[in-house]
Amino acid sequence: MRTSLTPAGIRTATRAASADKRRVELNDPATPGLNLRVAPTGRTTWTWMGRDADGRVRRFGLGHHPTIGIAEARRKARKVAEEVRAGADPVRDARGRRAGAKARACNTLATLLALYGRQHGASVKSWPTQMAPQIKRVFRSHLDTPLGDLTLGVLQLTADEHPKPKSASFGVRCLLTVLRWAAAAGRQYVARDLLDLKASAAKPRRDRVLSRDELARVLPTLRADDSPCAAGLRLILLTACRRGEASAARWRDVDLAAGTWTLPMTKNGTNHVIPLSRQAIDLLRSLRPIDADPSALVFASRAGKAPNDWEGATKRVQAASGTADWHRHDLRRTAATTMGMLGTIPDIVEAALNHAAIHSPLAATYNKARYLPEVAAALQRVADYYDGLEAGAARVIPLRRETSA
Repeated sequence: MRTSLTPAGIRTATRAASADKRRVELNDPATPGLNLRVAPTGRTTWTWMGRDADGRVRRFGLGHHPTIGIAEARRKARKVAEEVRAGADPVRDARGRRAGAKARACNTLATLLALYGRQHGASVKSWPTQMAPQIKRVFRSHLDTPLGDLTLGVLQLTADEHPKPKSASFGVRCLLTVLRWAAAAGRQYVARDLLDLKASAAKPRRDRVLSRDELARVLPTLRADDSPCAAGLRLILLTACRRGEASAARWRDVDLAAGTWTLPMTKNGTNHVIPLSRQAIDLLRSLRPIDADPSALVFASRAGKAPNDWEGATKRVQAASGTADWHRHDLRRTAATTMGMLGTIPDIVEAALNHAAIHSPLAATYNKARYLPEVAAALQRVADYYDGLEAGAARVIPLRRETSA
């Protein structure tokens, strides 16, 4: 029986299916692949059938008549045909949405953070020490909230009402890293609109460098402070390392005879050898126990753990030296600036800082040299400069500027 795909034709097909106790199908000549299946029960279902990007014949449901009328069914059929031929898979996507909805209903923000930590956080150095704790501090009230109940408005209100905007903004940036991972295609654990979460304060960009006069007061104060964190701050000034690198330093990575400190895992993902100045070697030698365990931390608390009083040591040194408004990373920036002031060319400063790209990203693709002798000379000049400041030298004349390698 041939029946037109019109309201009257659908009614005729419905009566025929009921009378004959068999399914009747109506094809739409105006829209290739569009089909209306009429069951003996009277249930009518729109489908589209055609070939996907791999040439396979596929059929996808579009909904039911009369909820979806003929004109809307034709629009949906054309859209599905275009998407399927471009590589989409409505069945797979729908399955992913259902799985995501189930995950959102059964899991909370706390379990999402734990899952991210197991699957991805292990490869992010700052995840266990900075990112995860900060998310939990800022969004503490939402940790037990099911993922399906998390809304952009509620999260944004929590961030905006936090008493410390900078702290809240850091928490937002950390959480967005997790949300982007959770909302990715194939997971869809959270709604994508959560990615519109905004930080209430811009990420601060510091350019603080200690002046000559400040260094002249800070250096002897650091020397007089016998805490492990104060010694670590001295090493930052002497090597331009990061605070986290100093905190994680172990004796097995320090070769005092060769005058090197090897960082096995750095921010740019590669090993980094730091040539030690005579002053840096003297500092480390003064800290090293006679029977030092190679796996022991260089800067350790009395219990042998990583020191956690960096903020306290910084404030103590600031108070004793009459300085203020500098952080640990500002010491690294100060060391780099001092290198440049003493005539070190920018390429060597970049190498000393262990930046992945020296001179330019393109140059870094081809030039893998790390200029170890030049870096050693630059750090030695910096250490000698510090000695001159501590000794009250009135003036230090920069050495002859190096030429490019």
